[in-house]
Amino acid sequence: MILTTKWFGSFLCEEGKVKRAALFPKDPKEIALRLEMIRKGEVLEEEQSLASSADFVTDRRLGEFGRRTKFDSSFIKPEDYGFSLDIYREATIALAKSAVKASIGPDVHLGQAVRAYDDLVSTNNLLSERLREWYGLHFPELENVLGGDAYVKAIADIGARKDVLSSLNLKMDSIGSEIEPDDLSSLRTLASALKETMDSRAKLDRYIDLRMKTVAPNISSLAGPVLGARLIMQAGSLQRLASMPSGTVQLLGAEKAMFRHLKEGSRPPKHGILFQHPSVHVAPPWQRGAIARALASKLCLAARADAYSHNDISGILKEQLERRIVEIKKQHASPPRRPSGKKGRRRR
Repeated sequence: MILTTKWFGSFLCEEGKVKRAALFPKDPKEIALRLEMIRKGEVLEEEQSLASSADFVTDRRLGEFGRRTKFDSSFIKPEDYGFSLDIYREATIALAKSAVKASIGPDVHLGQAVRAYDDLVSTNNLLSERLREWYGLHFPELENVLGGDAYVKAIADIGARKDVLSSLNLKMDSIGSEIEPDDLSSLRTLASALKETMDSRAKLDRYIDLRMKTVAPNISSLAGPVLGARLIMQAGSLQRLASMPSGTVQLLGAEKAMFRHLKEGSRPPKHGILFQHPSVHVAPPWQRGAIARALASKLCLAARADAYSHNDISGILKEQLERRIVEIKKQHASPPRRPSGKKGRRRR
C-alpha cells in the first residue's frame, strides 16, 4: 500500500482506492501546525499511525517507512471527508502569519538598531554643527579648551561664558558677544537635546555590541559589531549573508556603483561598506580591492559558522586574514604603473 498525505489528512491507498485514513482536526490552526511540520520535514502522528502498513511513500521525508514512488492522489477529495476550501484558506492564512513571525529574528532587530544608530549619528552631527555655530557667537574659544562630550556637557549644564570659565578655573579674554538670558536658555535646550542623543547613541552602540556577540560572534570579532550588523542588515538576514558568495559580500552597499558600471561602463567598484573596516580604509587605494576581497572571503566563512555550526572560528580567521594582508602589502607595495596610451591620428 501507498502512504500519502494531503492538507486534510494522511491516507493508505491501494489500486486507486483509500483503504485507511487518518484525518486532521477540522481546525485551521491545527491544520496550519501540521503543514508547518511538513515544511520542516517532520513526520506527523497521523502518518506514524498508518506507517506500519505502508510499502511505498510519496514524500521523501517518509522514506523510513517505505520506498518512494510517484502516485496520483487527485481522487482523494477534501469534500468527501467533510473539509471545505474555506478551512484550507484559513489554514494557509494562519500558516503565512506564523511564517512572518518566525522570519523576524534577532538579526532583523539588529538591522533596525543599526539604522537607528545611523540616524542618531546624523542627528548628532547636525545638532553639533548648529550648537558650535550658535554658541560660538558667545564663547568661540571654548572649542579649543573642550571637545566632544565635554563641550556639549559644559553648555548644557553650565551655559554662560563666565560660569564655564569659573568651573574650569580659567582666565581668558573672549571675542564673543554677550548673550541674553532667553537666548542662553534656548541654547542650553539645544545642548541638552544633543546630550540626550549622544547618550542614546552610546546605549545603542552597547546594545549592538552585546547582541552581535550572541547572534553573530564570529562576524563581530572579524568586522566589529557595528560593521557586522550593517552587513547583516544589507544582506537581509544572517542566513542570506551566509549563503552569499564572497564577491557579493565584497560589494554589499555598492550596488549603485555596480549598476553604473554595467550601464555606463564606468570603473567597477572595489568594495562597498567594507571600506569602513580599518584594514581597508587605511590601506593605499591600490591595495584596497585585494584587501576587501580577502576580508569578504573570511566574512563568508564567519557568517556560515554563525548561521549553521555555531563554532568559534574567529581566531583562525583573524590569523589567516592578517597573513593575507601582509602578503598583499608585499605584492602591491607600490602603485601599479599605468600603461602609456598611444597617440591617435588627428582628425582632419
